[in-house]
Amino acid sequence: MSSTDEEHELDLVLGAIAEGDLAALERLYRGLRVAVFAVAFAVVRDRGIAEDVTHDTFVRVWERAGTYRPGTRPRAWVLAIGRNLAIDTVRSRTSQAQIGELVDSSGSDPLGRLHWIAAMSALEPREREIVVLHAIAGLTHREIAAELGLPEGTVRWRYRRALARLAPALLEGG
Repeated sequence: MSSTDEEHELDLVLGAIAEGDLAALERLYRGLRVAVFAVAFAVVRDRGIAEDVTHDTFVRVWERAGTYRPGTRPRAWVLAIGRNLAIDTVRSRTSQAQIGELVDSSGSDPLGRLHWIAAMSALEPREREIVVLHAIAGLTHREIAAELGLPEGTVRWRYRRALARLAPALLEGG
Protein backbone atom coordinates (compact mmCIF):
# COMPACT_ATOMS: atom_id res chain seq x y z
CA MET A 1 0.00 0.00 0.00
CA SER A 2 1.43 3.39 -0.96
CA SER A 3 1.78 6.22 1.52
CA THR A 4 -1.06 8.09 -0.18
CA ASP A 5 -3.33 5.02 -0.05
CA GLU A 6 -2.48 4.53 3.64
CA GLU A 7 -3.25 8.17 4.42
CA HIS A 8 -6.56 7.98 2.53
CA GLU A 9 -7.48 4.81 4.44
CA LEU A 10 -6.58 6.47 7.76
CA ASP A 11 -8.69 9.50 6.78
CA LEU A 12 -11.66 7.18 6.29
CA VAL A 13 -10.97 5.36 9.55
CA LEU A 14 -10.79 8.63 11.50
CA GLY A 15 -14.05 9.72 9.89
CA ALA A 16 -15.68 6.48 11.01
CA ILE A 17 -14.30 6.94 14.52
CA ALA A 18 -15.76 10.45 14.60
CA GLU A 19 -19.13 8.83 13.88
CA GLY A 20 -18.70 6.44 16.84
CA ASP A 21 -17.44 3.32 15.04
CA LEU A 22 -15.53 1.26 17.63
CA ALA A 23 -14.38 -1.24 14.99
CA ALA A 24 -12.67 1.63 13.18
CA LEU A 25 -10.90 2.58 16.41
CA GLU A 26 -9.71 -1.00 16.72
CA ARG A 27 -8.37 -0.90 13.13
CA LEU A 28 -6.55 2.35 13.89
CA TYR A 29 -5.14 0.88 17.10
CA ARG A 30 -3.87 -2.23 15.32
CA GLY A 31 -2.24 -0.14 12.61
CA LEU A 32 -0.60 2.54 14.75
CA ARG A 33 -0.12 1.13 18.25
CA VAL A 34 3.54 0.23 17.69
CA ALA A 35 4.38 3.66 16.28
CA VAL A 36 2.51 5.45 19.08
CA PHE A 37 4.26 3.29 21.69
CA ALA A 38 7.68 4.01 20.13
CA VAL A 39 7.08 7.76 20.21
CA ALA A 40 5.79 7.61 23.79
CA PHE A 41 8.67 5.42 24.92
CA ALA A 42 11.21 7.75 23.30
CA VAL A 43 9.84 10.58 25.42
CA VAL A 44 9.07 8.87 28.75
CA ARG A 45 11.70 6.08 28.64
CA ASP A 46 9.59 3.77 30.78
CA ARG A 47 7.71 0.83 29.27
CA GLY A 48 4.76 0.95 31.67
CA ILE A 49 4.27 4.68 31.31
CA ALA A 50 4.64 4.41 27.53
CA GLU A 51 1.91 1.75 27.51
CA ASP A 52 -0.35 4.05 29.52
CA VAL A 53 0.35 6.93 27.13
CA THR A 54 -0.41 4.65 24.17
CA HIS A 55 -3.77 3.73 25.70
CA ASP A 56 -4.53 7.36 26.52
CA THR A 57 -3.63 8.36 22.95
CA PHE A 58 -6.34 6.16 21.49
CA VAL A 59 -8.84 7.33 24.08
CA ARG A 60 -8.01 10.91 23.05
CA VAL A 61 -8.35 10.00 19.36
CA TRP A 62 -11.80 8.56 20.15
CA GLU A 63 -12.78 11.78 21.94
CA ARG A 64 -11.36 14.16 19.33
CA ALA A 65 -11.70 12.36 16.02
CA GLY A 66 -14.36 14.88 15.03
CA THR A 67 -11.73 17.65 15.12
CA TYR A 68 -9.47 15.89 12.62
CA ARG A 69 -9.45 17.57 9.19
CA PRO A 70 -9.35 14.94 6.42
CA GLY A 71 -6.34 15.20 4.14
CA THR A 72 -4.02 16.63 6.81
CA ARG A 73 -1.69 13.69 7.49
CA PRO A 74 -3.72 11.40 9.75
CA ARG A 75 -0.72 9.34 10.94
CA ALA A 76 1.10 12.49 12.01
CA TRP A 77 -2.06 13.72 13.76
CA VAL A 78 -2.34 10.54 15.86
CA LEU A 79 1.40 10.47 16.61
CA ALA A 80 1.32 14.13 17.64
CA ILE A 81 -1.43 13.31 20.14
CA GLY A 82 0.74 10.53 21.57
CA ARG A 83 3.85 12.70 21.65
CA ASN A 84 2.01 15.55 23.36
CA LEU A 85 0.50 13.21 25.95
CA ALA A 86 3.94 11.75 26.63
CA ILE A 87 5.44 15.20 27.06
CA ASP A 88 2.58 16.19 29.37
CA THR A 89 3.17 13.02 31.37
CA VAL A 90 6.85 13.80 31.76
CA ARG A 91 6.09 17.36 32.78
CA SER A 92 3.54 16.29 35.35
CA ARG A 93 5.88 13.67 36.80
CA THR A 94 8.92 15.91 37.00
CA SER A 95 9.76 16.83 40.55
CA GLN A 96 12.83 17.18 42.70
CA ALA A 97 12.34 13.63 44.01
CA GLN A 98 12.30 12.24 40.49
CA ILE A 99 15.42 14.17 39.56
CA GLY A 100 17.04 12.55 42.59
CA GLU A 101 15.94 9.13 41.33
CA LEU A 102 17.43 9.88 37.92
CA VAL A 103 20.72 10.86 39.50
CA ASP A 104 20.75 7.79 41.76
CA SER A 105 20.03 5.48 38.83
CA SER A 106 22.58 7.11 36.53
CA GLY A 107 25.52 5.14 37.83
CA SER A 108 28.87 6.36 39.02
CA ASP A 109 28.68 10.01 37.93
CA PRO A 110 25.61 11.71 39.41
CA LEU A 111 27.10 15.17 38.90
CA GLY A 112 27.56 14.43 35.21
CA ARG A 113 23.97 13.26 35.04
CA LEU A 114 22.79 16.53 36.62
CA HIS A 115 24.74 18.49 34.03
CA TRP A 116 23.13 16.38 31.29
CA ILE A 117 19.64 17.03 32.69
CA ALA A 118 20.33 20.76 32.98
CA ALA A 119 21.74 20.93 29.47
CA MET A 120 18.81 19.00 27.99
CA SER A 121 16.27 21.16 29.80
CA ALA A 122 17.86 24.26 28.24
CA LEU A 123 17.01 22.98 24.75
CA GLU A 124 13.82 23.93 22.99
CA PRO A 125 11.18 21.18 23.36
CA ARG A 126 11.41 20.14 19.69
CA GLU A 127 15.24 19.99 19.83
CA ARG A 128 15.09 17.90 23.01
CA GLU A 129 12.59 15.56 21.38
CA ILE A 130 14.79 15.09 18.32
CA VAL A 131 17.86 14.40 20.47
CA VAL A 132 15.93 11.85 22.53
CA LEU A 133 14.46 10.13 19.48
CA HIS A 134 17.86 9.93 17.75
CA ALA A 135 20.42 9.52 20.51
CA ILE A 136 18.36 7.50 22.98
CA ALA A 137 15.64 5.75 20.98
CA GLY A 138 17.94 5.13 18.00
CA LEU A 139 15.60 6.42 15.30
CA THR A 140 17.20 7.70 12.11
CA HIS A 141 16.75 11.31 11.02
CA ARG A 142 14.46 10.04 8.25
CA GLU A 143 12.30 8.12 10.74
CA ILE A 144 12.15 11.12 13.06
CA ALA A 145 11.15 13.35 10.16
CA ALA A 146 8.34 10.97 9.24
CA GLU A 147 7.08 10.69 12.82
CA LEU A 148 7.18 14.42 13.51
CA GLY A 149 5.93 15.51 10.10
CA LEU A 150 9.04 17.59 9.42
CA PRO A 151 11.42 17.68 6.46
CA GLU A 152 14.45 15.45 7.03
CA GLY A 153 16.79 18.39 6.49
CA THR A 154 15.04 20.30 9.27
CA VAL A 155 15.47 17.35 11.63
CA ARG A 156 19.19 17.11 10.79
CA TRP A 157 19.64 20.85 11.27
CA ARG A 158 17.80 20.89 14.62
CA TYR A 159 19.77 17.87 15.81
CA ARG A 160 23.10 19.51 14.94
CA ARG A 161 21.98 22.78 16.53
CA ALA A 162 20.93 20.93 19.69
CA LEU A 163 24.29 19.16 19.90
CA ALA A 164 26.08 22.47 19.41
CA ARG A 165 24.07 23.90 22.31
CA LEU A 166 24.62 20.84 24.49
CA ALA A 167 28.39 20.56 24.05
CA PRO A 168 29.45 23.78 25.84
CA ALA A 169 27.02 23.19 28.68
CA LEU A 170 28.28 19.65 29.21
CA LEU A 171 31.95 20.61 28.90
CA GLU A 172 31.44 23.51 31.29
CA GLY A 173 29.64 21.27 33.74
CA GLY A 174 32.27 18.68 33.92
